[in-house]
Amino acid sequence: MEAIGIEVLSIGVLSMDGIGAEPLQLQQLALIAGLLVAHVLGDFYFQPAGWVKSRNTKHLLSPALYLHALLHGVLAFFALLILSLFATLATKETGAASSETAIELIPLFLVAIGVMVTHFIIDAVKSYASPTTFAFVIDQAAHITVAIILWALLTQQFTPLLQHIYAINYHHLVLLLAYLIILSPTSIFIKQLLSPWTKELDELTNPKRTSELVQLPVQRTLAMAGQRIGYLERLLILTFVLLNQFAAIGFLIAAKSIFRFGDLTKSEDKKLTEYVLLGTLTSVVITIATGLVAKWCMGKL
Repeated sequence: MEAIGIEVLSIGVLSMDGIGAEPLQLQQLALIAGLLVAHVLGDFYFQPAGWVKSRNTKHLLSPALYLHALLHGVLAFFALLILSLFATLATKETGAASSETAIELIPLFLVAIGVMVTHFIIDAVKSYASPTTFAFVIDQAAHITVAIILWALLTQQFTPLLQHIYAINYHHLVLLLAYLIILSPTSIFIKQLLSPWTKELDELTNPKRTSELVQLPVQRTLAMAGQRIGYLERLLILTFVLLNQFAAIGFLIAAKSIFRFGDLTKSEDKKLTEYVLLGTLTSVVITIATGLVAKWCMGKL
């Protein structure tokens, strides 16, 4: 497949003549940044709540679905056009561009059409899915992937992009494994470790007069919230370990202690204090150990 390009411009914006590698790379990055800015504006700022409701109820029969896709195409086109103009003017000011330097609109228009069509397809499929966090993440990942592919075609960077993907190596897999370990496996291990105290704590904290029909949904909701908090906490700690920012870990633990200070200092909540501290310290120890092992495997220690 021949990459999409602009007449005298290797990156779809500026001529290669007289342009250094670093300015050229910055111009390419500006284009993908512009496409992503256009996406965020179209999806989160310029999309009325009524459009979302209409799309999720009427699906392909919703006029809002078509308007939303058209909006994304228009935003993408003008983002690329404006950035192309800025890049052209900047190149002319440095004297690097020839008098024949021009912006060809057809490649920009084709990219905008690609954004519009793919956005319509992705959102049409999403309209049949339940409004869950997983569906949201998949939807946004699909849009971002499309934007990157279209940018690679426009800037003739599709082959280098594939080369970067193929360059996944041992270090990347070690990092992925470390992050996977500190999520669900660690959560299950901590739950099993604390199980002897969990039943006793439930008997102390749950009022006898509350019916089980009321208790169970509340318990499940609180358990899920606690699990998500644990995930976020361990993600931050592992990232800090990998970045050698151990002071930030102390700040994170101190902040968590402050938030729980009121509950944990009550005399009647002594068992709850011990329970929370045991879970927190176990989580921190496992995450720090995982991070240090990952760094050792990558030869970073």
